[in-house]
Amino acid sequence: MLVGVMSDSHDNLEKVRKAVEIFKERRIEVLLHAGDFCSPFVFMELKKLQSICREAFGVFGNNDGDKLLLAQNSSGFCKLQNGIMKLELDGKRIAMMHYPDVARELHDSGIFDLVIYGHVHKKLVEGDRKKLLNPGACSGYIADEATVALVELRDMSVEFVKL
Repeated sequence: MLVGVMSDSHDNLEKVRKAVEIFKERRIEVLLHAGDFCSPFVFMELKKLQSICREAFGVFGNNDGDKLLLAQNSSGFCKLQNGIMKLELDGKRIAMMHYPDVARELHDSGIFDLVIYGHVHKKLVEGDRKKLLNPGACSGYIADEATVALVELRDMSVEFVKL
């Protein structure tokens, strides 16, 4: 199963559109967003993935002020929550949050096959069978480049894609 992973889109609709194009081309099955969508209108672009994406999940970040409107605009496409989201996809246990403070501890616990976080705007992948992943900042703001990640859950391979 191919999963598209992004974080810190910060209303940069040009970069979100590029991410959506890449995710469509690669035919992701699930979208994971590690927070800082910012404004609810970002879902106008993300919902364009509904034709190929069977599920989407996201967590709120520190810049996601209007959580109610974000949740309303994501309705029918993306399940959102505060804090740590735990889920299972294709037999893999996944934890996702915005903040890095406990991400390493969750990864080091060995409980999860994939731990995803955002916030710091720096792409990172560590681990072999069990991965710690930051997809970088989709927006490209305060980052060297705008990036998203693709994770193939079958073999836990990670590919960063520059937008």
